[in-house]
Amino acid sequence: MELATFDTLTAAAALRKAGIEEAHAAAIVQTVRSAVTEGVSTKADVAEVKADIGELRAEVKADITEVRSEIAEVRAEVKADITEVRSEIAEVRAEVKADIAEVRSEIAEVKADVAQLRTETKADIAALRAETKADIAELRAETKADIGEVKADVAQLKGDVSALSSRVTAIQWVIGIQFALSLAMAAKLFGLVGGAAP
Repeated sequence: MELATFDTLTAAAALRKAGIEEAHAAAIVQTVRSAVTEGVSTKADVAEVKADIGELRAEVKADITEVRSEIAEVRAEVKADITEVRSEIAEVRAEVKADIAEVRSEIAEVKADVAQLRTETKADIAALRAETKADIAELRAETKADIGEVKADVAQLKGDVSALSSRVTAIQWVIGIQFALSLAMAAKLFGLVGGAAP
């Protein structure tokens, strides 16, 4: 590839004609020349890139071959692992079936125990009900007897209260009479004392 040509003298002359000073024109031309020529590839650069691409292709082909070989190895390993896992699954299935059969047998035993426990519990409940009824009947009889005794005690207490009330009334009469006599005696005494005065 040919490098792009840039006539610096013509460009500098055109800038000076436009009224730009010589030093400024030279700087502008140099800047433009660098921008135009910088980054342009040569034949040698292109050949070097082609060689790099060739090497890279060879490396990629080698890597692809190696990866294919590794994939084949992994496939073989995966197949072996799958076979082993299938064998283990078959063993586990057999163990699980045996465990399920054992659990079913235990469940049957538990059901039998529960049925027996229900029967025993029903019998215990019936016996407890009979005992409770007998206890309640006995308690009712005792309560009735206690109520009768309490009623008799209350009747006796009422009689005692009535007798006490009569005594209190009699005492009140006696106290009233004594008080009246005391008043009469006091009046007499004061009358005598009052009559003796001049």
